Amino acid sequence: QLPFLDTGYFFYHNGIAKARRRRSLQHKLHLEKDSRVRKAVQQEGFSRRKRGYRDINDIDINMNDPLFTKQWYLINTGQADGTPGLDLNVAEAWELGYTGKGVTIGIMDDGIDYLHPDLASNYNAKASYDFSSNDPYPYPRYTDDWFNSHGTRCAGEVSAAANNNICGVGVAYNSKVAGIRMLDQPFMTDIIEASSISHMPQVIDIYSASWGPTDNGKTVDGPRELTLQAMADGVNKGRGGKGSIYVWASGDGGSYDDCNCDGYASSMWTISINSAINDGRTALYDESCSSTLASTFSNGRKRNPEAGVATTDLYGNCTLRHSGTSAAAPEAAGVFALALEANLDLTWRDMQHLTVLTSKRNQLHDEVHQWRRNGVGLEFNHLFGYGVLDAGAMVKMAKDWKTVPERFHCVGGSIQEPE
Repeated sequence: QLPFLDTGYFFYHNGIAKARRRRSLQHKLHLEKDSRVRKAVQQEGFSRRKRGYRDINDIDINMNDPLFTKQWYLINTGQADGTPGLDLNVAEAWELGYTGKGVTIGIMDDGIDYLHPDLASNYNAKASYDFSSNDPYPYPRYTDDWFNSHGTRCAGEVSAAANNNICGVGVAYNSKVAGIRMLDQPFMTDIIEASSISHMPQVIDIYSASWGPTDNGKTVDGPRELTLQAMADGVNKGRGGKGSIYVWASGDGGSYDDCNCDGYASSMWTISINSAINDGRTALYDESCSSTLASTFSNGRKRNPEAGVATTDLYGNCTLRHSGTSAAAPEAAGVFALALEANLDLTWRDMQHLTVLTSKRNQLHDEVHQWRRNGVGLEFNHLFGYGVLDAGAMVKMAKDWKTVPERFHCVGGSIQEPE
């Protein structure tokens, strides 16, 4: 008897081939002629696939972009001497239908080659601006050494188009990218930083920053007054009150520096991202600190020309040489774009919670800073944070995520000591 039907029964006949409907038809007709039977239905087989984890070898991702097979941080099959399976697990998110559509990422950097054929279709001109030159065209300033290729490379990691036979594929290849040129002037000013961080917060969902104070091991610096106000305004009013999402590179100062001394990476309003190389070890330039929330990937093992991050380069070119935590932050921005497509109602604090809960230790290993469990039992490392971002796990959790309560802010009184 069927439990959900009071008068329904299921009959199974060993003698009837399950693939031959004609041979079972006579049995169905006999049942229908019986006065005690109101309805008889012959069950037929059809296909259903699990909507969850699938082994990477079973996922059919066909991209014709020439550098796609070299993008080991997207799908690591062991290329460039890497560790198979140590990647961002974007394949699972893509298989679930999430590609960043409807999400805009602002690249705050030295400009974007928005004429690049791998970026042009995803470039959001209306959301872009050049704060270095004060005009709406954030194209990189030419130098003989291509010094201003940084922003173009970061943009390609996030939003390079798929299946166009050009360069590689962005983590969120259907997302839109906005260029915010603000790093190419003799000196930075508070107003340029503040203007960049607060540029079009109702259009730009995620701001990616692969820069910060000098990584020399002796600089303690961070956002100034106007920039602090702009960041606070962004998380409170951006995205219709859900909050702008700020992604920051942890820094490239190595063991001689500490990203806690970077007021951008250590801000409660940012998601600080460090990097790992393609065999799970730390990069020589990685800084340790308690503020790093998670990791993505930068360049791979030494002396392997194909172990860098593959992305777009200036003047329509491609590169395999992008590296540093500069490369790590845009990858994270791409993963967050996938999560936002799964749930546009995520707040800036929701994204931090999702980052903590879905990042994986995977095969990351650190010989100096041990993995430890915090007060709620989650593993944490001062170089890798809570682990490497897992795009598949994040979009699945994001889809049904319930918004966390508003931040509880306690302000204590002041004590005036007698003179």
